[in-house]
Amino acid sequence: MSRILIVEDEVSLREDLGVFLEAKGYDVTGAGSVADAIRQLETSKVDVVVLDIGLPDGNGIDLLTQIRARCGLDCGVVVLTSRQELQDKLHALDAGSDAYLVKHASLREIEGTVRNLLRRLPSASPPEPVWSLDRKGRALTAPTGQTVSLTPRELAFLAQLAAADGETCDHGQLITVLREDDDFSLTNLNTLVRRLRLKVIDRVGHEPPIRATYGKGYSFAGPIHVR
Repeated sequence: MSRILIVEDEVSLREDLGVFLEAKGYDVTGAGSVADAIRQLETSKVDVVVLDIGLPDGNGIDLLTQIRARCGLDCGVVVLTSRQELQDKLHALDAGSDAYLVKHASLREIEGTVRNLLRRLPSASPPEPVWSLDRKGRALTAPTGQTVSLTPRELAFLAQLAAADGETCDHGQLITVLREDDDFSLTNLNTLVRRLRLKVIDRVGHEPPIRATYGKGYSFAGPIHVR
Protein backbone atom coordinates (compact mmCIF):
# COMPACT_ATOMS: atom_id res chain seq x y z
CA MET A 1 0.00 0.00 0.00
CA SER A 2 1.42 3.38 -1.00
CA ARG A 3 2.21 5.78 1.85
CA ILE A 4 1.28 9.44 1.56
CA LEU A 5 2.57 12.20 3.84
CA ILE A 6 0.45 15.38 3.96
CA VAL A 7 2.47 18.36 5.17
CA GLU A 8 -0.12 21.04 5.97
CA ASP A 9 -0.54 23.23 9.06
CA GLU A 10 -4.27 23.80 8.47
CA VAL A 11 -5.70 20.94 10.52
CA SER A 12 -9.11 20.71 8.84
CA LEU A 13 -7.63 20.55 5.34
CA ARG A 14 -5.02 17.99 6.40
CA GLU A 15 -7.65 15.78 8.05
CA ASP A 16 -10.22 16.06 5.25
CA LEU A 17 -7.65 15.16 2.60
CA GLY A 18 -6.27 12.36 4.78
CA VAL A 19 -9.69 10.77 5.25
CA PHE A 20 -10.40 10.99 1.52
CA LEU A 21 -7.08 9.42 0.53
CA GLU A 22 -7.46 6.66 3.13
CA ALA A 23 -10.88 5.85 1.66
CA LYS A 24 -9.13 5.47 -1.70
CA GLY A 25 -6.78 2.85 -0.28
CA TYR A 26 -3.67 4.79 0.71
CA ASP A 27 -1.74 4.69 3.99
CA VAL A 28 -1.83 8.35 5.07
CA THR A 29 0.00 10.31 7.77
CA GLY A 30 0.07 14.03 8.41
CA ALA A 31 2.54 16.66 9.56
CA GLY A 32 1.83 20.23 10.58
CA SER A 33 5.37 21.57 10.36
CA VAL A 34 8.70 21.17 8.60
CA ALA A 35 10.24 19.60 11.73
CA ASP A 36 7.45 17.02 12.04
CA ALA A 37 7.71 16.17 8.34
CA ILE A 38 11.48 15.64 8.57
CA ARG A 39 11.03 13.32 11.58
CA GLN A 40 8.59 11.18 9.63
CA LEU A 41 10.75 11.11 6.52
CA GLU A 42 13.72 9.98 8.63
CA THR A 43 11.85 7.10 10.27
CA SER A 44 9.76 5.60 7.47
CA LYS A 45 9.50 5.32 3.70
CA VAL A 46 7.10 7.74 2.02
CA ASP A 47 5.98 7.36 -1.58
CA VAL A 48 4.39 10.78 -2.10
CA VAL A 49 4.47 14.03 -0.11
CA VAL A 50 1.59 16.49 -0.51
CA LEU A 51 3.29 19.70 0.53
CA ASP A 52 2.15 23.18 1.51
CA ILE A 53 4.59 26.05 0.97
CA GLY A 54 3.69 28.29 3.91
CA LEU A 55 4.49 26.36 7.09
CA PRO A 56 4.83 27.74 10.64
CA ASP A 57 8.51 26.83 11.06
CA GLY A 58 9.85 27.14 7.56
CA ASN A 59 9.31 27.26 3.82
CA GLY A 60 7.92 24.25 2.01
CA ILE A 61 10.28 24.82 -0.92
CA ASP A 62 13.25 24.41 1.41
CA LEU A 63 11.70 21.15 2.66
CA LEU A 64 11.20 20.08 -0.96
CA THR A 65 14.91 20.61 -1.59
CA GLN A 66 15.71 18.42 1.44
CA ILE A 67 13.33 15.71 0.22
CA ARG A 68 15.06 15.61 -3.15
CA ALA A 69 18.50 15.48 -1.49
CA ARG A 70 17.38 12.66 0.82
CA CYS A 71 15.14 10.56 -1.43
CA GLY A 72 16.12 11.51 -4.96
CA LEU A 73 13.35 10.67 -7.42
CA ASP A 74 12.00 7.75 -5.38
CA CYS A 75 9.57 10.04 -3.56
CA GLY A 76 6.96 12.04 -5.46
CA VAL A 77 6.06 15.58 -4.35
CA VAL A 78 2.80 17.40 -5.03
CA VAL A 79 2.83 21.03 -3.94
CA LEU A 80 -0.61 22.11 -2.69
CA THR A 81 -0.71 25.79 -1.88
CA SER A 82 -2.86 28.91 -1.91
CA ARG A 83 -0.21 30.74 -3.95
CA GLN A 84 -1.34 31.18 -7.55
CA GLU A 85 1.45 33.30 -9.00
CA LEU A 86 3.36 31.82 -11.93
CA GLN A 87 6.68 32.65 -10.26
CA ASP A 88 5.77 30.51 -7.22
CA LYS A 89 4.84 27.59 -9.49
CA LEU A 90 8.06 27.86 -11.47
CA HIS A 91 10.08 28.07 -8.24
CA ALA A 92 8.47 24.87 -6.95
CA LEU A 93 8.96 23.01 -10.23
CA ASP A 94 12.59 24.11 -10.41
CA ALA A 95 13.10 22.79 -6.85
CA GLY A 96 11.84 19.36 -7.91
CA SER A 97 8.07 19.33 -7.46
CA ASP A 98 6.29 16.78 -9.66
CA ALA A 99 2.99 18.69 -9.66
CA TYR A 100 1.66 22.05 -8.47
CA LEU A 101 -1.95 22.45 -7.33
CA VAL A 102 -3.78 25.42 -5.85
CA LYS A 103 -5.89 24.77 -2.76
CA HIS A 104 -9.22 25.28 -4.51
CA ALA A 105 -8.51 21.97 -6.30
CA SER A 106 -11.07 19.30 -5.46
CA LEU A 107 -10.19 16.25 -3.38
CA ARG A 108 -10.75 14.11 -6.49
CA GLU A 109 -8.26 16.20 -8.48
CA ILE A 110 -5.66 15.90 -5.72
CA GLU A 111 -6.15 12.14 -5.49
CA GLY A 112 -5.99 11.82 -9.28
CA THR A 113 -2.70 13.73 -9.32
CA VAL A 114 -1.28 11.47 -6.61
CA ARG A 115 -2.49 8.35 -8.42
CA ASN A 116 -0.94 9.40 -11.74
CA LEU A 117 2.31 10.29 -10.01
CA LEU A 118 2.47 6.88 -8.33
CA ARG A 119 2.22 5.20 -11.73
CA ARG A 120 5.54 6.83 -12.63
CA LEU A 121 7.30 5.79 -9.44
CA PRO A 122 8.75 2.28 -9.82
CA SER A 123 9.20 1.86 -6.06
CA ALA A 124 5.59 2.65 -5.18
CA SER A 125 2.81 0.09 -4.98
CA PRO A 126 -0.70 0.98 -6.20
CA PRO A 127 -3.47 1.38 -3.61
CA GLU A 128 -5.60 -1.63 -2.82
CA PRO A 129 -9.09 -1.45 -4.33
CA VAL A 130 -11.47 -0.07 -1.70
CA TRP A 131 -15.11 -1.09 -1.34
CA SER A 132 -17.59 1.25 0.34
CA LEU A 133 -20.53 0.27 2.55
CA ASP A 134 -23.29 2.85 2.94
CA ARG A 135 -25.37 1.99 6.01
CA LYS A 136 -27.97 4.70 5.54
CA GLY A 137 -28.36 4.13 1.82
CA ARG A 138 -28.13 0.35 2.31
CA ALA A 139 -25.70 -0.13 -0.55
CA LEU A 140 -22.30 -1.60 -1.39
CA THR A 141 -20.11 0.32 -3.84
CA ALA A 142 -17.32 -1.43 -5.72
CA PRO A 143 -13.91 0.20 -6.33
CA THR A 144 -15.03 0.76 -9.93
CA GLY A 145 -17.98 2.89 -8.75
CA GLN A 146 -20.91 0.54 -9.39
CA THR A 147 -23.40 0.35 -6.52
CA VAL A 148 -25.36 -2.69 -5.37
CA SER A 149 -28.52 -2.34 -3.28
CA LEU A 150 -28.58 -4.53 -0.18
CA THR A 151 -31.27 -6.21 1.85
CA PRO A 152 -31.23 -5.49 5.61
CA ARG A 153 -29.62 -8.86 6.31
CA GLU A 154 -26.98 -8.42 3.60
CA LEU A 155 -26.16 -5.01 5.06
CA ALA A 156 -25.92 -6.45 8.60
CA PHE A 157 -23.68 -9.27 7.33
CA LEU A 158 -21.28 -6.94 5.53
CA ALA A 159 -21.23 -4.51 8.48
CA GLN A 160 -20.06 -7.34 10.74
CA LEU A 161 -17.29 -8.29 8.30
CA ALA A 162 -16.20 -4.65 7.98
CA ALA A 163 -16.06 -4.24 11.77
CA ALA A 164 -13.83 -7.33 12.01
CA ASP A 165 -11.19 -5.52 9.90
CA GLY A 166 -10.11 -8.57 7.90
CA GLU A 167 -10.42 -11.09 10.73
CA THR A 168 -12.79 -14.03 10.38
CA CYS A 169 -16.28 -13.66 11.86
CA ASP A 170 -17.46 -16.94 13.37
CA HIS A 171 -20.53 -18.64 11.93
CA GLY A 172 -22.21 -18.52 15.33
CA GLN A 173 -21.56 -14.78 15.73
CA LEU A 174 -22.98 -14.04 12.30
CA ILE A 175 -26.02 -16.23 12.84
CA THR A 176 -26.76 -14.45 16.14
CA VAL A 177 -26.56 -11.03 14.49
CA LEU A 178 -28.67 -12.03 11.50
CA ARG A 179 -31.31 -13.93 13.43
CA GLU A 180 -34.39 -11.76 13.92
CA ASP A 181 -37.74 -13.18 15.00
CA ASP A 182 -37.44 -16.27 12.83
CA ASP A 183 -34.99 -19.14 12.80
CA PHE A 184 -31.69 -18.55 11.01
CA SER A 185 -29.30 -21.43 10.51
CA LEU A 186 -25.88 -22.03 9.04
CA THR A 187 -27.61 -23.15 5.84
CA ASN A 188 -29.44 -19.81 5.71
CA LEU A 189 -26.17 -17.96 6.24
CA ASN A 190 -24.39 -19.81 3.45
CA THR A 191 -27.36 -19.21 1.13
CA LEU A 192 -27.29 -15.48 1.94
CA VAL A 193 -23.58 -15.27 1.11
CA ARG A 194 -23.99 -17.21 -2.13
CA ARG A 195 -26.85 -14.98 -3.29
CA LEU A 196 -24.97 -11.84 -2.30
CA ARG A 197 -21.94 -12.92 -4.31
CA LEU A 198 -24.10 -13.60 -7.37
CA LYS A 199 -25.87 -10.26 -7.00
CA VAL A 200 -22.58 -8.37 -6.87
CA ILE A 201 -21.13 -10.31 -9.81
CA ASP A 202 -24.24 -9.54 -11.86
CA ARG A 203 -24.03 -5.80 -11.09
CA VAL A 204 -20.27 -5.24 -10.92
CA GLY A 205 -18.78 -7.98 -13.08
CA HIS A 206 -16.68 -9.61 -10.38
CA GLU A 207 -17.36 -10.97 -6.93
CA PRO A 208 -16.69 -9.11 -3.68
CA PRO A 209 -13.66 -10.29 -1.63
CA ILE A 210 -15.78 -12.29 0.83
CA ARG A 211 -13.63 -15.19 1.99
CA ALA A 212 -14.90 -18.37 3.60
CA THR A 213 -12.79 -20.10 6.24
CA TYR A 214 -13.88 -23.72 6.21
CA GLY A 215 -15.62 -24.76 9.41
CA LYS A 216 -15.23 -21.31 10.98
CA GLY A 217 -16.79 -18.31 9.26
CA TYR A 218 -16.38 -15.45 6.80
CA SER A 219 -14.13 -12.41 6.36
CA PHE A 220 -13.83 -9.45 3.98
CA ALA A 221 -10.36 -9.75 2.44
CA GLY A 222 -9.75 -6.16 1.42
CA PRO A 223 -10.20 -2.52 2.49
CA ILE A 224 -13.80 -1.52 3.05
CA HIS A 225 -14.89 2.02 3.99
CA VAL A 226 -18.07 2.28 6.09
CA ARG A 227 -20.13 5.43 6.21
